Amino acid sequence: MHRRSLERFPFDSVLLPYNFGQMQDDRYAAEFEQLAAICQKGGVAIQTIKSIALAPWDGRPQTASTWYEPLTDPADISLAVDWVLGREGIFLNTVGDVKLLPHVLVAAEEFAGERPSDERMNELVQRHSLKPLFV
Repeated sequence: MHRRSLERFPFDSVLLPYNFGQMQDDRYAAEFEQLAAICQKGGVAIQTIKSIALAPWDGRPQTASTWYEPLTDPADISLAVDWVLGREGIFLNTVGDVKLLPHVLVAAEEFAGERPSDERMNELVQRHSLKPLFV
């Protein structure tokens, strides 16, 4: 939908989910990369959301004010934020839960400029059963 919208209107930015778990879905990843290429070519900013998404709630008690279950451990949040910020040319939007927001802000402030390895991110996936929100 973003690609079609950009063909019709001169938007300055797009907003879409981006996190390691979501990018493990081949279809989503391919669509994201196509959009990223169009945005880069056209000078359109890419704003990302859902950086600390863990999984859909799937009936578990909702303990955060997000519609998805978020990561809550500061070290895990830092890893997820580092992964997003490690990609050049995108923006990280903050999380919608005020209890988790300070952890995201600290992680962004402490970002050292290097994206965590796939091995570290796969460990996070295994440790928490990280699942894509959209399939």
